[in-house]
Amino acid sequence: MMSSLPPRLRAPVIMLTGGAAICAVAVSAAGWGSLASIGPVTIAAALGYYVLAGRDSDVAAMLREQADERQAERRLKIQALVGRVTTLAASIAFLAAIAARATLWPFYIFITVPAVTFAAGWLIYREHPGGREERAGR
Repeated sequence: MMSSLPPRLRAPVIMLTGGAAICAVAVSAAGWGSLASIGPVTIAAALGYYVLAGRDSDVAAMLREQADERQAERRLKIQALVGRVTTLAASIAFLAAIAARATLWPFYIFITVPAVTFAAGWLIYREHPGGREERAGR
């Protein structure tokens, strides 16, 4: 279904779909009052994505998923930075929870997920003996 949408509309539709899911959970958990705060933010974010994706810039090309090699490399570097900072923040929050003697089990999730993901990525993206790289050199 997403491939039938114009590239400029894909990110806003994903944003609205995710926002609708969050709104549904928030309304069931906290009542209709939560919709007043989440709904406008979701709509504003989707409109922002739509406007931003219509421009002629690197960010717009990435939102439209029409990035060239340079932009794709930049996106990977940005994702790597986000992952590193998030992992560091989770580690600092874990240490703060230990110092405050707070419940620790939620922090184990945020510490374990990056470690498991790193190990999985290491296994998935490693160089395989006799793989494409070696066959291309023959």
